Amino acid sequence: MELKPKQGFDWAKVTWGRPDSVVSVLCSYCSASIPEDDVPLMMWSEAGYAAKFCDACQERWWGMTSYKDEGE
Repeated sequence: MELKPKQGFDWAKVTWGRPDSVVSVLCSYCSASIPEDDVPLMMWSEAGYAAKFCDACQERWWGMTSYKDEGE
């Protein structure tokens, strides 16, 4: 299975974190803050650069749906 973004996604807009840096708390695509208890989509390049995506970008660009616990 290959994971690919939806049509219109612009790889040039992705902010990749350096391999020797702490992973940012911001979405790599839209710069929205990602809460500490969320489980974002994360990916790494072969060189070790990291990108992560907030719930909204996961849904819009990757077709993923997140569900919160009923207690939240």
